[in-house]
Amino acid sequence: MSYTIGKVIHLSVDRAERLAQLAHERGSTEDALIEKALDILFSLTGEGQEEEERRAWQALSVKSLDRIWDNEADAVYDNWRALYDTSQR
Repeated sequence: MSYTIGKVIHLSVDRAERLAQLAHERGSTEDALIEKALDILFSLTGEGQEEEERRAWQALSVKSLDRIWDNEADAVYDNWRALYDTSQR
């Protein structure tokens, strides 16, 4: 059986707003997002949990990498063969 307790945390206004926005975008709750973030943090501190650590880091990085790679400025490189005038051999 799992019990829950109430806990008061203090966040900056910016972080509180970002948390609320993220929860809304994902159709989740702020509590659920915080719990997931804590699961990731706790898994990073465990010993012998390399696979969990890899998944946690991947989950953290996917959204950031999408922002970097999925933009108009980078799209020109998607057709690198034409850009660098290479011919197929």
